Amino acid sequence: MMRTQAATSFFLCVFLACSAPSQNTVAARRSAPTGKLIAARNMTAARGGHTATILPDFTVLIAGGKQERGTVLASAEIYDPTKETFSPAAKMTMAREGHAAASLPDGKVLIAGGATRGGIPLATCEDYDYETGKFTPRGNLHAPRVHAVATVLRDGRVLITGGENGNQPLASAELYNVLTGKWTRAASMSAARVNHTATLLSDGRVLVAGGTGMNHTALASAELFDPKTNRFIPGASLHQARSSHTAALLSNGDVLIAGGADGTGHTPIASAEVYKTNTGSFSLTANLIEARFQLPDSTSLLDGRVLIVGGAASAEIYDPKLGSFRTVEGSLDTARYHSAALQLMDGSTRIFGGFDSKGVSTAKTWIYRLK
Repeated sequence: MMRTQAATSFFLCVFLACSAPSQNTVAARRSAPTGKLIAARNMTAARGGHTATILPDFTVLIAGGKQERGTVLASAEIYDPTKETFSPAAKMTMAREGHAAASLPDGKVLIAGGATRGGIPLATCEDYDYETGKFTPRGNLHAPRVHAVATVLRDGRVLITGGENGNQPLASAELYNVLTGKWTRAASMSAARVNHTATLLSDGRVLVAGGTGMNHTALASAELFDPKTNRFIPGASLHQARSSHTAALLSNGDVLIAGGADGTGHTPIASAEVYKTNTGSFSLTANLIEARFQLPDSTSLLDGRVLIVGGAASAEIYDPKLGSFRTVEGSLDTARYHSAALQLMDGSTRIFGGFDSKGVSTAKTWIYRLK
């Protein structure tokens, strides 16, 4: 990702200021600020099931999504965090929601799969070039996929796992080559899954955990993708089967898995667990303060803690040193599902849109700041 010298210096200053070693005791850490969630400016369109991806110039591409009455969007917009503005961008070549998005090594954003009007699953892909401001069709997936997960590997390839084809979850996985613009098949996972998480580990492997499997049953299984062999290796099982949960890489290389839906797929759960990379096993940690599911990606904060937001009106902070959750000051307007969230270069987190409990989408956004 390209950066200007000024922007890089700004980021380093923010990072060093927020991550400097503290001389305080653990007791003092218990009173560490949880930050605040505040309402911010609206997007140009109401959306849920959309994506938000940071561009090389530090602006954010918000693409697609769905509105009530089955309206699927081809529209996209650009959020400028320095000006706090949203402006329309070029439309995608295809209206889609529930798609995957990934920042490519060349600065473009890959948009893959999803569903279009009528709930029809897509195999089509496109990329957004921030220099030209245009979307361009790219090679098709070998299988149409909705709610698949895209992970950028260390070698620049993009791994896409699972999803569903409109009828059932998929066990297949594919790899995107940026140089050729084409997808190749990887080995299949040990289980078909959708609404799972896929987290890039410090050693370059990818932890795939949970999700919804056959017969609409939540999964406790997990597996590891090895980019050296392009194969999946069965891993330890989660303590609780879960789907539509969230995951975050911790500063020590472990992975937090939190919330999600239980085996029925309809009831949110509060349990959380941590994948220990040194043992390859999961350990239970404290429960979320509020059960929640259908969450966006969690945000790993610059101080090593994790922000959990969505699936409820409240937000929470997980402290891996204390192994506990604390409620953040402020809240969303209501519980929001299938929103998008990402961390900005100043260390704050922006939450974009989402559905309410009745499936109504919103253009509202929120900002989380630690101070």
